[in-house]
Amino acid sequence: MDLTSLRSHNDRTVLGLVRSGVLSRASIAAETGLTPQAVSKIVARLMSAGLLEETGAVRDGGRGKPRMSLRLVPGGACAYGAYVDRDELRVVRLDLTGEVVSSSVVPLPPMFSPDDVLAALEPLVEAGEKVLGLGIGIAGPLDHADGVVSPNGLPGWSSVPLRALAEERLGLPVVVDKDTNAAVLAESWRRPLRDAALVFVGTGLGVGLLLGGEVHRGARSGAGEFGHTTIQLDGPLCVCGRRGCVEAVHAASSGAEAARVLAAAVTNLVQLLDLDQIVLSGRKVLESPELYLKAMPDVDVSVTSYGPDLVPVGAGLLVLGRLF
Repeated sequence: MDLTSLRSHNDRTVLGLVRSGVLSRASIAAETGLTPQAVSKIVARLMSAGLLEETGAVRDGGRGKPRMSLRLVPGGACAYGAYVDRDELRVVRLDLTGEVVSSSVVPLPPMFSPDDVLAALEPLVEAGEKVLGLGIGIAGPLDHADGVVSPNGLPGWSSVPLRALAEERLGLPVVVDKDTNAAVLAESWRRPLRDAALVFVGTGLGVGLLLGGEVHRGARSGAGEFGHTTIQLDGPLCVCGRRGCVEAVHAASSGAEAARVLAAAVTNLVQLLDLDQIVLSGRKVLESPELYLKAMPDVDVSVTSYGPDLVPVGAGLLVLGRLF
């Protein structure tokens, strides 16, 4: 069975339920309202495709004959995730459960071009029957639907059709999204998040928003440009061309002062969106996590352990999510 044909709502629903812990055919039928016969056909199809397997008999509530438990086959499919930072490219390969199988980091030259990125990607990404595609996380602004990017801080990257260029070069389906959206998606696979923001502080600064349990991109994929909100009217010049952006003021500060700048901006974000969880990540935070945690407002704030790898993991999950 060709994996590209696994696009029906019911296929995705069954795979998603098994991923979340609904492990028997009877439980899937009860959860979805599908008939037991329909569920059996779907499961048989997914098993034939190598995406599901039986793990043995289990009791699934009530009395009677034990039922066969199901699980995802980790090697049944895979996806790649890539993160285009301002100085390096990170690439991971994920199995069907979202676990990292392999990872690579390669430096990018100063003032790198789209072709530099594609040339760096090519030897790290292999097409194949079980490869679902590649997700790319990159700084905004960008158009998620069309895969066209104009990232701040990357000269020469105005209206670049990155998705189309990557698909042509690599021969794989490609999804392009903001790095922060990919990051918050990865974090949401690890633990329950509903109304939350992941604040990513690396070579740039932005947030991924999860509202009502869904990634919030906004009407034009522009949500989350947190680093380019003004916090100091006469502040330092930012890469976006304005003055006093959170990103620029934070970059001009150090130590406890940098942490306080970020905390003031996060406080505004919490008050604006009524968020109940904040996750901090990125190189700068991970250098001094306790310093940043101490400065944060009185909400549920944590530091993710993924670090910079969180973005390529999330970018890969953008692709795996097509199956769930």
